[in-house]
Amino acid sequence: MNKNLMLLAALALGGCAMTSGSNTAQLQAHPWQLQGADGDGFTLQVSEGKVAGKGGCNRYFGGITQLDEQALTLTGMGATRMMCPGDLMAREGDYFQKLSQVASYQVSANQLVLKDASQTTLLTFEARPAQ
Repeated sequence: MNKNLMLLAALALGGCAMTSGSNTAQLQAHPWQLQGADGDGFTLQVSEGKVAGKGGCNRYFGGITQLDEQALTLTGMGATRMMCPGDLMAREGDYFQKLSQVASYQVSANQLVLKDASQTTLLTFEARPAQ
């Protein structure tokens, strides 16, 4: 009986370990910073069926209609409407446009890649420490 209990405990812990290492868990584990962006400019956070972040100078938010180990579809995106200096407004518009095209994602180590329906890379992020 004791061996059965140990086996059951090992299976339960193994299941937890597999879940915490899943793409979905890694995606939601911490905030993401757009690769090549300076400072706090372009960020992404996925949590509890929602997406939010900063798109250069405006904050944005939205819902998620599909999220599994590879698929990610964002919906109902909205943003604040502050004026951005220089070409930041155009870069932000491009960022928001790419977010609307996301169909899948891939997490490996500390990198997140968002792709469109044809598997073309749209955006690449680096993990940031949780705040």
